This record gives sequence, C-alpha cells and structure tokens, in this order.
Amino acid sequence: MSRPRIEIEPRTPWSLRLFDRIPLPALWAGVAIAAGVFGVFLIYTALLGDAPGRLGAIAFEWGWVAELIQAGVLGFTIAVVGASVRGARDEIEALRPALAPPLRDASDLHKQVLRYPRALLAGLGLCGVLSAVPTILSPEMWIDGRRPGWTHPAVVWLLVRNAVTWWIVLRGMALDLAIGWRFSRIAEHVVFSDPLDRAVFEPFARRALRNVLLWMLLAVWVSLTYVGPGWAIGPLMVLGLTTITSFALAAFLLPLLGPHARLRAAKQAELARVRAAIRLARDRVLARDAGEPGGGRLGDLLAYEARVDAASEWPIETSTLLRFAFYLALGLGSWVGAGLVQHFVETALR
Repeated sequence: MSRPRIEIEPRTPWSLRLFDRIPLPALWAGVAIAAGVFGVFLIYTALLGDAPGRLGAIAFEWGWVAELIQAGVLGFTIAVVGASVRGARDEIEALRPALAPPLRDASDLHKQVLRYPRALLAGLGLCGVLSAVPTILSPEMWIDGRRPGWTHPAVVWLLVRNAVTWWIVLRGMALDLAIGWRFSRIAEHVVFSDPLDRAVFEPFARRALRNVLLWMLLAVWVSLTYVGPGWAIGPLMVLGLTTITSFALAAFLLPLLGPHARLRAAKQAELARVRAAIRLARDRVLARDAGEPGGGRLGDLLAYEARVDAASEWPIETSTLLRFAFYLALGLGSWVGAGLVQHFVETALR
C-alpha cells in the first residue's frame, strides 16, 4: 500500500514535493538527492572549474570531499523534514480514536495540524539566503586570503549552494516546530478521565523524541564539515552548537506543552475533588461517637490524595528524558569531537 502524498497548508514546499516523488525510504531518498546535487557539482566544475571536482581559488585540499558532505547536508535535511512530516501524520491517526467529536471524525484532521505561517517561513528562508554571504567573505576560504570576483565560478557556486542549503535547513526547522506546536494543541480535544493514566498521550511523547532523533542524526552528518582543515569557519561552530541545542529543546518541548496543560488541569481538578471528600470524611470522623468504628475511608482518601499529588504533569517517563539526553549528546558531541579533530589537524600541519 502506497503512502499518502505529503500535503501541507497553505502550500507544500517544493523540496518536500521532490522528496515525495522519490519512491524510496527516507534515508535513500536523501542519498539520491545528495547524489544528484554532487553530480551537478562535478558537471559544473568540469565545465567552469579547474577540473572535475575542483573549483579553483579554494584554500583547502580535498574540496570535493567537503562538497560531498555539503550535498549530503542538503539531501538529508530534505529527508529529515519529509520523514518528520510523514511521522506526524502517523501520530495524528494514532491519536484520532482518543479525540472528542467532531474533531475525531474530521476528514481534514491532518490538514489542521500540518500547517505553517507563510510569512515566517519566507522570512527564515531569506535569512538562510543571506547567511550564505559571510562564508564567501571569509578570508579563510580563499588562497592567500584573497577572494576572487563575485562572478568567479567558485564564488558563484558557493554562494548559490550555501543559499539553497540554508534556505532549506532554516525553513525545515521552522516547519518542524510549527507542526509540533499545532500537534500539541490537539491535546485540548483528547478524552480521558483518569489523571494518573498518561497512556493516551503517548503519541505526543513519540513525536517529541522523533523530532530530536532525526535532527540530531543530521547534526552528526553536518559535524563532518569540521573534520577537514579549513573546511569550515571556526566562529560558526559556536553559533551552530547554540542553534542545535536551542532547536532540540524546542522540538522536544513543543509537542508536550498541550498534554502538560491537560494533565496539570486534570490533576488540580482531581485534587480539589478528593480534598473536598477528605473534608467531609474528616467531619464525619470528628462527629462520630468514641466507640463507633470509622476512619477507614479517610485513610484511603489521604493515600489517594498523596498518589495524585505525586503524579507527573508531563506525558513522559524518566526513560524518555534519558533518551532525549542521549540524542542531544549524540548531536552536540559529534560537533565538539569534529572541532577538536580539526584543531589537532591544523596544529599538526603548522
């Protein structure tokens, strides 16, 4: 059975339409896109560069390896966003039976979640395009620190490639956060009666972990950029680490905010109800005769109050937090490790 097409309102981004047309699993679709981008690079350098795989004027060796990594960044970003959107649709359908009518029966339920603000993505896309310029202006990129003219084939390629890559990366991150937020809001319509039973909110926890895992795996690939001497600009690493950490935290928390609000409200309502019952039971105990049995119900109510009061207001377990910490360490650790490798290599070559 074929998967339904990716449909996002108000308009599905072209990168996801491309991803959807590749009849391969997400990973291999990313590989196919990366291979296509790298193929364009080889043809471009054969026609306008020093040789196939060599742009010219670049200050570091093995430039074709760096380009292969960058092609992977573009391809795998599209694959990560595509897999995330498909996963969101699966989680929506898993949650549907627990929703109250009429939302449970809505035929366009996934369209209510898979949406994004057009102005936000356009603004971030523009920021991505502009972020391509600092790399071109950095003297570290060029032989003898001298950048050739803006029409030089190496400058044109790096500017266009970086602009497209960061356009897709920033828009993809924003799209994931927007979907996570809208998915979180579905929790308002979840039907549940027991504040101690958080099983109904498991799709939200799965969504939170899926977001972080996919993007941290991409971060591991991006970290390869820092392995080769001169392949990346040092100060951008600090910015990259800050961005990755902030995004991972947001991607993890946003799908959980709606369930957290529902669980907190249900917990407070249950505590108010049981404490009212405790007051009534206490009054009865105090009013009974000395020889009259009683007090059992009050003890049960006090034990139940303690249990409700200790219940978590988040739809996750300790194991979920440990997995999140592991995923985050995977992404950040790869960047720090790659940065250290670059530092030691450059020190050895001096």
